[in-house]
Amino acid sequence: MDPKLAFFFYLAAVVCFALAAFSPAGPGLGRTGAGVGGRIGLVPLGLGLWLFPTLWATGGAAF
Repeated sequence: MDPKLAFFFYLAAVVCFALAAFSPAGPGLGRTGAGVGGRIGLVPLGLGLWLFPTLWATGGAAF
């Protein structure tokens, strides 16, 4: 994977983590309701974006 593309994946992950950390805690497990910024959805998205470049590099090395 191109290092510039990997950088944007990591940057998007950090943005997701920051939005999840600073989103207001609404009723029920930190969800904010129907709007964007729910912690429940942003944390897994951030983890997926953070791990995708490593997954891609490992797949490229394995096959």
